[in-house]
Amino acid sequence: MKLIFIGGLIMLFSNLATAGDAFEIVSVKFKEGVNIEEQKKLMMDLNKVIKKFEGFKSRDYYYSAENGRWIDFVVWSDIKLAKKASEYVMTDLTAGAVISKMDEKSMIFSHYERVGGVKK
Repeated sequence: MKLIFIGGLIMLFSNLATAGDAFEIVSVKFKEGVNIEEQKKLMMDLNKVIKKFEGFKSRDYYYSAENGRWIDFVVWSDIKLAKKASEYVMTDLTAGAVISKMDEKSMIFSHYERVGGVKK
């Protein structure tokens, strides 16, 4: 089910991508005791961090009340800059504060390159 949802997001935003773009998709839950309002604020806090990295193009994030899971969808200009940003984000204090509230065991983090698709 998770993979179908992630695949749907890729298809939804693939029309915004150009050749060579890279997609970063993170699926995660927050730790017990972090209420939804705090979760929303924490996700918003990541905007300040992510948008300063070279190669950043866009970020959208989604919440499923059904399973308490977030999907974070980031578009980068290329895979090398996406991976570089992933390394640097771990040294950022704001990002560290957000990540410390996430259930790391629930996290699925991957980079993707567009291979194909279809449009109507």
